[in-house]
Amino acid sequence: MKRLLLLMAMIVLVSACTHYYYKPGQTSASFNRDKRECQRIAEKEAARKGTRICDECEKCLLAKGWQRD
Repeated sequence: MKRLLLLMAMIVLVSACTHYYYKPGQTSASFNRDKRECQRIAEKEAARKGTRICDECEKCLLAKGWQRD
């Protein structure tokens, strides 16, 4: 039961972090590559800082030049 509640909470938190990004001249493949890298970084930073993973991921993507749509 605890696992189910935890899974449901994680789904809600992740879905609340959905945004669209663009970077002129870049492909979806380059976005996917940058996003995977940013997610790995974000997991570590969020655990260290106690912040949300999606916030840390967004910071990373913005630092790489991606813009929120």
